[in-house]
Amino acid sequence: MAKPLPNRFNPDLMARDGARYEAALPLSSFERLTTLLQDSAGEVHVSAAFARRERHILISGRLTVRYSLQCQRCLAPMTLVVDEPYELVFVPDSASAEALPDELDPVVLDDGGYMATTVLFEDELILHVPLIARHADIADCAPLPDNVAAVVPEDDDAAPRRNPFDALKNLDLH
Repeated sequence: MAKPLPNRFNPDLMARDGARYEAALPLSSFERLTTLLQDSAGEVHVSAAFARRERHILISGRLTVRYSLQCQRCLAPMTLVVDEPYELVFVPDSASAEALPDELDPVVLDDGGYMATTVLFEDELILHVPLIARHADIADCAPLPDNVAAVVPEDDDAAPRRNPFDALKNLDLH
């Protein structure tokens, strides 16, 4: 059975416990993330397990959330489901983070050796927001309004287009 993940925790103590943790965090508690979304309603579901690997304390688990975004192709609202694993390593300072191998993702603890849950997951969640949000299938996009011209494929049988620079061919510049 999973325990509830506290709002602020000491990773060393959590790793000693060896339990599995779960939390449902409101999207509105992630201030930087909500500026990227169309709507901040909903929850982020987190599962977490703490472990020790060599000299490091790790947290691994899954993040599950539904983002409310605006499709940049049709400008209609859309929902993006994110269900991704994560693995992060806790470090005491920035120097320790720089010393880690590239395959490990560091998280710097505060001065007391603690971490806030929202701070821990916000960057991970932001990484899963697409740069350009759009429906996976163009058929899911809303139809364009009547005042927006649709792109019509060119007909190969039509007369060739006139080049506006053809008049400059015969210009003598010397």
